[in-house]
Amino acid sequence: MNKALHKQFVATASEISTSLANDIHEAGPVAIPSRKHLGIGAFLARVIVGQQLSTKAAATIWGRLSEAARAKNTRIIDFCTEGNFSAIRACGVSGNKGKALLAIRSAVEDGRLVTRKLKRLSPEERNATLLEIHGVGRWTADMTAIFFFAEPDIWPDGDLSVVKVFNRYLNKRQTKNAQRYAAEFAPHRSYLAYYMWQLADAVPNE
Repeated sequence: MNKALHKQFVATASEISTSLANDIHEAGPVAIPSRKHLGIGAFLARVIVGQQLSTKAAATIWGRLSEAARAKNTRIIDFCTEGNFSAIRACGVSGNKGKALLAIRSAVEDGRLVTRKLKRLSPEERNATLLEIHGVGRWTADMTAIFFFAEPDIWPDGDLSVVKVFNRYLNKRQTKNAQRYAAEFAPHRSYLAYYMWQLADAVPNE
C-alpha cells in the first residue's frame, strides 16, 4: 500500500466512521505479508491448522508439526500421510483437520495444486478448485487469495475477527449493511481486512 492509497482509505473511512478513519490514519500504510515461500500445499496446511484457534495456539501446534516433520527429515506436506496420522494428532491437530491435511497432500500429488496453474485462474475459479479439497472451506480459500496469491479485493466475511472489529466502528443501522460499507473500499478490500486483523491483534498465520 502506498501513501496515496492510504490517504484514500482514510477519506473513504471518514464517510463511514470517524473513529475508523482515525485508526487507519494512525496505523499508516500497511503491507500484506506474502506466504508464497511456504508453497501452496504447506500454506494450506498451515491455514487449516490455525483455523478457529488463537494466533498463539496455532503457532504452537504448527511448531510441533514442523518438528515432527524435521525429525523424519521431510517437508510438512510430505509428512501428512496415513502412516503419520497418529503423529499428526499427537501434535494437537484435530481428527478433522488431520484428514484435511491428508487431502491437501493428495491434491498436491495429483497436480490439483500447481501454483502457476492456479495463478492463471480468476479468484472465483481458484476458490472452486480449492473448495473441492476435503476440509477446505471458504475461509481457507479467502486466506489463500489474500496471503498467497496477493488478491487485492477479498473481503473475508467469514472471519470472525474481521467482522467483529469492522462492526465495532458501525452503528446499529450500519451493521445491518456491513458488507455494503466494506464494499466502499473496493477494489482494495484485502487491505481493509488486514487493518481489521491488525486492530484485533489477530493477523492469521503470524
